[in-house]
Amino acid sequence: MEARCVPPHLSLPRVSPDSQLTVVVISEVRLLGEGLALALEREASLSVCGCFGRLDDAVRNLPPLQPDIVLLNTAVKAATDAIARIRGVAPGVKVIALAIDENLDDVVAWAQAGAAGYIPSTAALRDVAPLLADIVRGEQACAARVAAGLLRRVGDMGPSQGSAAAADLPVPTAREMQVLEMISSGLSNKEIARRLNIGLATTKSHVHNLLGKLGLQRRGQAASWIRAQQVRSDLGNRRPGTFL
Repeated sequence: MEARCVPPHLSLPRVSPDSQLTVVVISEVRLLGEGLALALEREASLSVCGCFGRLDDAVRNLPPLQPDIVLLNTAVKAATDAIARIRGVAPGVKVIALAIDENLDDVVAWAQAGAAGYIPSTAALRDVAPLLADIVRGEQACAARVAAGLLRRVGDMGPSQGSAAAADLPVPTAREMQVLEMISSGLSNKEIARRLNIGLATTKSHVHNLLGKLGLQRRGQAASWIRAQQVRSDLGNRRPGTFL
C-alpha cells in the first residue's frame, strides 16, 4: 500500500535555510494529510520533508529525515502509543497532535503520552504555521475551559496531598536518569553499554533494576514516565492558557 500521500518531491529531504522548520505529516486520511502538507509547503518558515498514511511507513523513514516536527493526526490507530515509537527513531523530534478534540482529558492524555503540543480540530488552516512556531518556542495557547480545568485539577490535589505524593515518588540518581533517557530514546542495552563505556551484563542489570524501581513493566513506558514527571512539575508552574 502506498504510504506517501503527497507527490514524491514532498517526501524527500530538501536543502532549506537554517530558519526553516522541517515537518513530517502522518495522517491515515489522505485528503487531510495531502492538503495540509501542500498548504504548509507554501509557508516560508516551513519545509515539508515527508507525508505518510501509515505509521509503520513513517517510523521506517524517519531516521534519515530527522524532522524538527512530526504532525500526528489523532485519528491514527493507537496514536498515543505511536509517540514513543516516533521518538525512538527520532529522539529530538517534537510530536504535535493534529486535530485534537480540545477537552481537558484529551489534552492531558496527549501531554502524558509525550506530545509537545497540539493543533485543535477547530483551528483554521492559516493558523497552523503560527501555532507550530509557538509550540517549538515552548508556548501554546489553549481554550479557557482547558486552562480552568487544569487549575481545578491542581487545586483538588491540595498542597499537603501534592507534597505527600511527591515525597512518595521514586527519585532516580543522575546516572539512572541518564540511562532512563537513553531507554526512552529507543536505545538497546548494547548501545547504552557502548555510550556509558560499561559491560553489557552491567547495563542489563542497571536497566532491570531501574525499571523495577520505577514500577515500569516495559522499556516503552520510560518516555511516558519522564513525561509524567514533567507534567506533574509543570502543573504547578504553568501560567493559565499554556499547554502542559
